Amino acid sequence: GWLVLIPAIYLFGDAAAGPIAPESEALIRDMGSFEVWSRYLRYVGAGAVAFGGLFTLVKSLPTIVQSLRLALHNLGDQAQGKVPRTDTEIPLPIVGGVLLLIALAAAFLPLRTDGGSLGLVAALAVVVFSFFFVTVSSRIVGLIGSSSNPISGMTIATVLICALLFGGAYAEGQARVAVLTIGALVCIAAAIAGDTSQDLKTGYLVGATPRRQQIGELVGVLAAALAMSTVLTLFKANIVDGTFKAPQANLIRLVIDGVLDANLPWGLVFIGMAMAFCVEIMGLPTLAFAVGLYLPIHLAVPIMAGGLLRLAVEKLSTKEQVEERRERGVLYGSGLIAGAALIGVAAAGFTFFELDGVFVGEEAEPHEWLPATAAFGLLAASLAWVAFRKKT
Repeated sequence: GWLVLIPAIYLFGDAAAGPIAPESEALIRDMGSFEVWSRYLRYVGAGAVAFGGLFTLVKSLPTIVQSLRLALHNLGDQAQGKVPRTDTEIPLPIVGGVLLLIALAAAFLPLRTDGGSLGLVAALAVVVFSFFFVTVSSRIVGLIGSSSNPISGMTIATVLICALLFGGAYAEGQARVAVLTIGALVCIAAAIAGDTSQDLKTGYLVGATPRRQQIGELVGVLAAALAMSTVLTLFKANIVDGTFKAPQANLIRLVIDGVLDANLPWGLVFIGMAMAFCVEIMGLPTLAFAVGLYLPIHLAVPIMAGGLLRLAVEKLSTKEQVEERRERGVLYGSGLIAGAALIGVAAAGFTFFELDGVFVGEEAEPHEWLPATAAFGLLAASLAWVAFRKKT
């Protein structure tokens, strides 16, 4: 994306006398690399992620069918107390009943204060998309890790399809809200699925009872819903006026507006889908490629650095050492991810209380990147030290 497509866009767009769609104002030769990524490459990446997610879903269908068959088979055994404690879950009828209540709430709760609701067909779409993308999300978390879970890509695929299917079924003022509501519900379901899969895997390793874990997950979801709704309400003005950057939200808005206004750059979307198809027929992991194509370079580079460091650990370790060192590195890397999230929360707090000017000045000059680069190098070195250090 950054070493081939963006240079190619610059090469062919340099001679353009005017803007090239979907951009309507700036010339390509006057854009920065992140502007080219935002105006063009993100649509290519979104198409690749949509294809990768849907194709992964198709390949996962046997697993989905097998899981449903196993769940139905265990339903009677669990009712009779024949299932071991470590396989006991919340009964499927209760899960189905709660799912029905959520679907009815999504169908009939008003979208806005001026009335109107999603309706039963759109609520059914929420259930269907959530069901399939929950499976994709859980699979990707298991294969790659939660940091590379393409939640935004699956959300884009949802709003893209739903805007095509349901865009004309609502009044002008409600169409965008309805499509965005469907996408938001599916996004939340897929995100929770990835987190829950990690938690249940951990519980399996330590011999926990899945049913109790699932009850804890429900409590956690309710607590997170209260916390996030409060945070979003608090920061609403900062998000709308652009003080807090929301690139994924803006991309989803562009997709919805593009479909409803009939000006989505389908050519770029299809290019991304074609690239993902080529990767698939080469036998490479399509969704991992699509996520890398979609991510901006400042997210892709540290992921690649971590992958190279893991490769070094595996190549420089004996067969007896490799698993232990890898697990130590994964555990420490998880802590780094959590620390980065906390720093992001702190930075948002500084911005909200208008203290960011104390810490952030004008755009940094190249020589001013050295402290940040050195800090990243120290973090990478600490990760390598944790992985390679002798067991105490």
